[in-house]
Amino acid sequence: MLQSLYSGISALKSHQQMMGVVSNNLANVNTTGYKGSRTLFQDTLSQTLAFPTQGGKNGIQIGLGVGLSAVTPIYAQGSLQSTGLPTDIAIEGDGFLIVHDPNTAAGSNLYTRAGALRLDEQGFLVDPNGYRVQGFGFHVTDSDPGPGITPAYTTPTSSDALEDIQVSTAVLQNAYTALYGGTPPAGTYSDIVSFSIESSGRILAKEDNGITVPIGYISMTKFSNPEGLLRSGANMFSDTPAAGIQFTTYQEPGTSGLGKVRGGFLEMSNVDLGTEFTDMIRSQRGLQANSRVITSSDEILQELISLKR
Repeated sequence: MLQSLYSGISALKSHQQMMGVVSNNLANVNTTGYKGSRTLFQDTLSQTLAFPTQGGKNGIQIGLGVGLSAVTPIYAQGSLQSTGLPTDIAIEGDGFLIVHDPNTAAGSNLYTRAGALRLDEQGFLVDPNGYRVQGFGFHVTDSDPGPGITPAYTTPTSSDALEDIQVSTAVLQNAYTALYGGTPPAGTYSDIVSFSIESSGRILAKEDNGITVPIGYISMTKFSNPEGLLRSGANMFSDTPAAGIQFTTYQEPGTSGLGKVRGGFLEMSNVDLGTEFTDMIRSQRGLQANSRVITSSDEILQELISLKR
């Protein structure tokens, strides 16, 4: 059989896969924090009819088709959209938020760029799937400034272990109870009435007595090869040995090459409609051209078969 038939078939399959990538990008054009992908092709083995020799004679090789080389995500920055919600955050720059499913084992973290967060019934900062955002919670030192005065608090360092971020009055009460060795004096703390997230990831809570205290710190991480991450659905990525995770402890946004956190914003999809429609045309024309190759090869075979009548 003609080799052109098999080359054409391999091209049809590859361009179908390219169309699948394009369609998925277009389907997620409004998905928060989505990163588009691109399709890369590579030629397959070549049939060598003659090897190059000395004296200026070139070799003769006939290609045997095309295959899919890679489908890689594009981590270009998406545009930021203002929402005004204190729980919404967008990453401006490199890096990922770290989230953890409370129903799974410790250490099995996932990573995301989608910052549409909320507070659950226990005050934990979670994503739409109920996964808890990781960082460093509220911890006070052993100094006692007296009733009505906010104690000094601990600033996290890169050696601190990650934990679930919780924003609630109970967190303040537990921290101050530990500080005073029992029930804290009256007026030491009060209910949280509002909170905000700074660009450094620090969460500031305002009590109804007017005192503002840091209630937690959102952490981020980055990878030396983010293209090595696996998409896990629900806007999540999971790490692999190929990704080369760099940070496994607390890291402040805006430092160590990480992007900053923008409270009250969401990062939109980075899919460009013009690019995707252009790739769709390329894929469609590739399919058409290679279907003609198959048709022409069939006609040649028909003529060969017709030699014997």
